Amino acid sequence: MLSKIGFVYLLGLSTSFANPPVECPNIISRNQWTTAPAGDVNYLILPIPYVVIQHTVTPECETRDKCTERVENIRSYHMNDLGWDDIGYSFLVGGDGNIYEGCGWTREGAHTYGYNKKSIGIGFIGNFNRKQAKQKMLDAVHQLIQCGKSQGILRSNVHVIGARQVRATSSPGEKLYQQIQNWPEWVSNP
Repeated sequence: MLSKIGFVYLLGLSTSFANPPVECPNIISRNQWTTAPAGDVNYLILPIPYVVIQHTVTPECETRDKCTERVENIRSYHMNDLGWDDIGYSFLVGGDGNIYEGCGWTREGAHTYGYNKKSIGIGFIGNFNRKQAKQKMLDAVHQLIQCGKSQGILRSNVHVIGARQVRATSSPGEKLYQQIQNWPEWVSNP
């Protein structure tokens, strides 16, 4: 299996990155939480210019077992009920502070119509309309963004946006939307 940097090199992209390598957050790989195969795959063109932040509007989770169960339920809903080829999110973050790989860094998701081909979508597990996301969730996602930038998967000047900025939705929830506006990568006009 290729490392992410090896994958970037194979695509013919430069491996000299603007950002020094950083430690990635704990990422629970897809094969650690499901045995369900993904369907058809479309690959993203690297480096990716956008990160779209959303919330799942499901119950929250606090342990790896509960978060794994939530992610599997979301995958099942997306694939079995909606008929999608895979879970829609690129990554999800649980209240346990772990990142759960959805369709991952390089495969096109189904998270934000009009932005799927040029972004990764990160779903915060829970509903953040009336309550803020935990700091460990925010830290894990921001560390994931830094990790992607350092590996050349995300542009060094990647733009972070809330899903509500590009489609008619309340996602990522009012409170989480306020929180991400403090990030240096957040932009008001995508």
